Amino acid sequence: MHNYQEELERTVALIEELENQSDRAAAIILAAWVEEELLGAIKSKLEKDDSIFKKLFYNSGPLSSFSAKIDIAKALGIYDSEIYSDLNIIRRIRNEFAHEILDKNNFALSFESKHIRDRALSLKVSAYEKHSEPRIAYTRGCVILFADFNLFALAPFEQIKPRAY
Repeated sequence: MHNYQEELERTVALIEELENQSDRAAAIILAAWVEEELLGAIKSKLEKDDSIFKKLFYNSGPLSSFSAKIDIAKALGIYDSEIYSDLNIIRRIRNEFAHEILDKNNFALSFESKHIRDRALSLKVSAYEKHSEPRIAYTRGCVILFADFNLFALAPFEQIKPRAY
């Protein structure tokens, strides 16, 4: 956990860095950012034991994958089904950018690739903002989830619970 000033500086640095990144880099970096805060939210509900956390969440631990973290957080009641769905959309977009170069039409994969576009625009967490650009919808969805998980980790879990908007 970071203090507020460090967190703000870190967030500003990330956002500035993203402005100059390709769609591929932005998708992967933003998903990693959300995954990191999701882990913080999960840890906040568990008894603090760094040696057990290391075994569970790092290297080849049973909860080391983004998918496993998404599932365990849902099982812990950290968020509802809509956030669960959004996190899986973010994970799928991240995975596609991480493992594919071309889309189904043999064009460079981007947020404008139809299936990526459709997924990014389907994120419920940022839907109320009515974005028409998929990279912006994905970015806003990730930023909102990051902020919610960060607050969740800092506050008693009975008071703040991430939810769809």
